[in-house]
Amino acid sequence: MAEQNWEFEAHPHMIRRQASIWTVVLGGGALFGWFMLPLSIRVLFTEFQIATLAFFVLFMLGIVWSVALGYVKAGPQGLKFRNGLNTREVPWSEVASLRYRPADHWAFVELTDDSDRALLGIQRSDGPLAQEQFDGLAAYAARYLP
Repeated sequence: MAEQNWEFEAHPHMIRRQASIWTVVLGGGALFGWFMLPLSIRVLFTEFQIATLAFFVLFMLGIVWSVALGYVKAGPQGLKFRNGLNTREVPWSEVASLRYRPADHWAFVELTDDSDRALLGIQRSDGPLAQEQFDGLAAYAARYLP
C-alpha cells in the first residue's frame, strides 16, 4: 500500500517514558561508571573490550526502544502497525476482528487466515488510556469490517 492518510493513530505511552528513563539511567550510568574509574584502570581496557561494553548497553536499549516505538494506524485502506523491527500493513479485507481481552497485554488483530498479530501500539501498561485507544480503533474499524 502506498503512504496514505491515517485517520487513527495509537502508540504506547508508559513504555516510551520507561525507555526514555532507561536511556538516561543505563547510558548515563555506563558513562558515569567509566569516568569514575581511575585513568590507570581505564587504560588497561582494550578497544575491543570498550566496544563490547558499549555494544551491550546499546543492545539493551535497542530492545527497549524496539517495543516502545510500536504504533497502530488505521485509515480507509486498512491497518498499519509496527511491532519491534517489523512494520506491517493489512487491508481491511484481511481483517476478521480486533481483540483486547482483560488478560491481554496488548491488542490483537485477528486475520481472515485464522492467524493473529499483536498490536504493540496499544499496551495494557497504559491503563485506562489503552482501553480508550482500543475503543477508538474498534469504532474506526467498525466502518470497514462486516
